[in-house]
Amino acid sequence: MGKKYEFVTERKESVAAFLSVAVPTLSRSKAHLLVKSGEVRVNGVRIRKNVSLEVGDAVSVFVPDSVAAERKIDIIYEDENIVVFDKPKHTPFDAVPQLSGMPLIAVHRLDTNTTGVIVFAKNESAADMLAAAFKERKTKKVYEAVVSPVPKPDSAVLSAFLTVNDKTAFITEKSTAESKSVVTEYTVKNRLGNVAVLSVVPHTGRMHQIRAHLAYVGCPVVGDDKYGGRKAKGIDSQLLRANSIEFNGLGGRLSYLNGKVFSVKPQFDGDFLNRLTVI
Repeated sequence: MGKKYEFVTERKESVAAFLSVAVPTLSRSKAHLLVKSGEVRVNGVRIRKNVSLEVGDAVSVFVPDSVAAERKIDIIYEDENIVVFDKPKHTPFDAVPQLSGMPLIAVHRLDTNTTGVIVFAKNESAADMLAAAFKERKTKKVYEAVVSPVPKPDSAVLSAFLTVNDKTAFITEKSTAESKSVVTEYTVKNRLGNVAVLSVVPHTGRMHQIRAHLAYVGCPVVGDDKYGGRKAKGIDSQLLRANSIEFNGLGGRLSYLNGKVFSVKPQFDGDFLNRLTVI
């Protein structure tokens, strides 16, 4: 047995890459296998090659039980109100509850190919309080990003305005009727040639803020083709990771979370840069 999935694409990419994100339990290698075995149709036509999709294409796939591969998702912390995960890449934030097998409520987001710390609530009361904390900036989030070229100076607090149009963020120096302010702080942690690892603190929480803001100042995230990042050998997504979240100013039943830092081990260090080949 198995399950049939149907989708309409929203961006241009290969069908295997699309399916590995759209179907939470499907790895990239398994998606390639399904394409080659004729289990995938694009606009009603069976395909056997990893074709490029256009926006608006209708994609259907039958995933046999023998092919579905459960992805692993690590729990960093759990109590009666929240669960904190280390989200892997190629995983939409709203697929995390399904992967964990728990009925959870999303309170913030990470981009599909951004890895790292993400928090979910176990009940409506906790969800309301956590969502308000993110909205009111009562959290501190720290990311690491691999960029090229290296920004100058080595640290800065960037201020600008962001507008979202067709799921893409645009940065401008001046505000418009549709824009919102963005403040992004970065510090160079490691560098090798024209590639650097940054520690990034988004003081505002806008869609694609870090990716778009760093691209705007001329140092896009490596592997981020949406915002002009350079490609790297063996890298199939942007090199951006949420390293930690800290809560402050929570009241009531969640006050015990104040000052707690939920973190994951950094992935991008000097050894990583030595192994990375940017094209």
